[in-house]
Amino acid sequence: MTFSSYPAYTEDISVAGSLLRDKISGLYESIVKRERRWSDWDLASSWRIIMKVDKVQLVDRLGVEPNVIGTLHVTTSHIIFRSEEGSKELWVWRVSVIYALGKLFREAKVGFESPSISQQSLQIANGLIGSVERGPLSAAGCPLIIRCKHFQVINLLIARDKICQDLFETLLRCSKTVNVCELVAFENRDVAEDARGWARLDWGVEFTRQGVDSEWCENDLNESYRSCDTYPERLWLPVTANKTTLLGSCRFRSRGRLPVLTYFHKSNGSAICRCAQPLTGFSARCVEDEKLMELIGRANKNCDTLFLVDTRPMVNAMVNKVQGKGFEDERNYSNTRFHFFDIENIHVMRNSQQKLLEACYKCRTMSEYLRTLESSGWLKHLRAIVECATFLADSISRGISCVVHCSDGWDRTSQTVSLAQLLLDPFFRTIHGFQVLIEKDWLGFGHKFDDRCAHIGALNDEAAKEVSPIFSQFLDCVHQVMCQRPRAFQFNDRYLIDIHEHVYSCQFGTFIGNCEKDRKDLHIDRRTKSLWTYLDHRQDDYLNPFYEPTTFGVLSGIETRAFAFKVWHGLYNRFDDGLLPKETMTDMVMTAMEHVGVLESHIAALRIRIAELKCQLGRGGTCCGNSMADSGHSSGTGQSEERLAPDQRPPSRESGVYEQSMSHSSSEGIGISTFFKEEALTRLPVRWQPLRDASHCTSKSCRAEFASAVDRRIHCHRCGKVSVRALWEFMKIMK
Repeated sequence: MTFSSYPAYTEDISVAGSLLRDKISGLYESIVKRERRWSDWDLASSWRIIMKVDKVQLVDRLGVEPNVIGTLHVTTSHIIFRSEEGSKELWVWRVSVIYALGKLFREAKVGFESPSISQQSLQIANGLIGSVERGPLSAAGCPLIIRCKHFQVINLLIARDKICQDLFETLLRCSKTVNVCELVAFENRDVAEDARGWARLDWGVEFTRQGVDSEWCENDLNESYRSCDTYPERLWLPVTANKTTLLGSCRFRSRGRLPVLTYFHKSNGSAICRCAQPLTGFSARCVEDEKLMELIGRANKNCDTLFLVDTRPMVNAMVNKVQGKGFEDERNYSNTRFHFFDIENIHVMRNSQQKLLEACYKCRTMSEYLRTLESSGWLKHLRAIVECATFLADSISRGISCVVHCSDGWDRTSQTVSLAQLLLDPFFRTIHGFQVLIEKDWLGFGHKFDDRCAHIGALNDEAAKEVSPIFSQFLDCVHQVMCQRPRAFQFNDRYLIDIHEHVYSCQFGTFIGNCEKDRKDLHIDRRTKSLWTYLDHRQDDYLNPFYEPTTFGVLSGIETRAFAFKVWHGLYNRFDDGLLPKETMTDMVMTAMEHVGVLESHIAALRIRIAELKCQLGRGGTCCGNSMADSGHSSGTGQSEERLAPDQRPPSRESGVYEQSMSHSSSEGIGISTFFKEEALTRLPVRWQPLRDASHCTSKSCRAEFASAVDRRIHCHRCGKVSVRALWEFMKIMK
């Protein structure tokens, strides 16, 4: 989006641009130790600043903290609030900027010392803006409320009504991108980093892993998307199905979405297929579609019965018959049993989540909260999805194949089918496997992320009606299952929350487009970054310390009664620190495991040092005195580096002390090479700062506040204090 049409902001742009330019120059000079030459690397050119407003008050939503006065910068990609107090100034770098800085300094071959990285107290990607509301002018000022798609609510107080109106209109323009190519993802690209991220799913490899037998084969029916533009090019269908049967079924199904394979259970040969509703009306039938259903049933040699699961309420399916659609007539499909599940449509889900958020944000008493929560029906909808998924998983475990559809087969079908696979296959409960599942059943089979997540601004009421939290609801269902089987998943809640945020942020191209064809037409893999690459760099943040990979196979016996479903406050109240625990059990255990690993590595280093000293004493050489001077018992500075054997490194990749590999010489040289840094051997903290006390980074050059309780707190291995991830990532790159 170009903003040349906003001449009123010319002066503000120049002022804010100079401010940002000075900030980047200061950071550069603190690291490189020389003056910034803007011809080298013009980062500021990628950030177009639209508007700057001074004396803005950031209001605490809960009314606990005092208002913070600062400056608001609106850029083409982010909203940035910077407090006037230097001690509270925060600057959050996007990951692309961090990697760009790292590349620059590596090429310059400069040393790295802890830089003065300041971080903004508030930074929001424009893609996360859900709505902007302004209130009437009062004596205190004009209120402006920004509601974000990742459930952050920002309350601002603007001194003047005219400025508030200008800011309101500017934010509305920024949040409603008209052209998909204007999203920030298309300015966020690193070809070398993303090669692996865009190859996360290979359809042939995945179905081979599932163990698909000879009854199924790949079919070229949808080559170049000629039969169904919302399906993937590569489809797996019964090997006995001919082209006439497939094309007839394709014409009989809504949007051409005929029944195709999505999951094969190799232990008994049963399968899950997915499709869209048939165009039956009140009496229409299709012989080819009936034949294809029969062939799908026959592909399972262990059971003649085929379950046809319609995820809609039966009343809704009956209403669709008036529109010439509907559901299959059981009399025309042999050996088929029908099952309906009461999962509501996208409009009901949208209204339900809005009421849920009202309960989380607006209710002041417990009774009011419970009434609003019950009226939202959100937990009831989660229960319906989990019930359908458990039915599918139980049926597949019993050897009965299932064909699943809703209306068009890209909303409720994706929810239930992917959740059922999560229950059936342990691979999909790993970090990598969950990404494959999303690539296959959400991105591959055409969930409309652009429409449902409002990546493109809803310019009319019809477009606004397409918005619905279908994928958010799926992640919530995964969370509910994780609460019941916490040891069955390799990942934790933080993983789901980060995926949820970046589905909406539009900083990555993974979830841009309504189907696979859209992403190919836009050349997403060449023009944007992959979210999976970004998550790969943060994998330590997402590990579940309770994970037992060999214990859980099929997750049976999932509780679906009402008491088993609870509001996911870690997501919906993510930014309300006062409402969330200061430390989670998962983070406590991960920190303890990391601390133990560091201490064990330290013990190993001390043992190696003792062995070296014994060797030197045994030789009776005069180097004994010098060795003692460097052993950690004197005030010497210690000139040597510390090294550990590869098998003695700590399990975490976040070590700031033992990241360098420690290797000692062969039997001839163990006594003549001293590789131990005195400070590392003598000043390792036995106690680490508790997570519950960590509200901000303890680095004097940073002091960044944590945005929410979900943010990862990283301990420094040298001092035991908590630091912010942005600082740690920057230091890691500089190595």
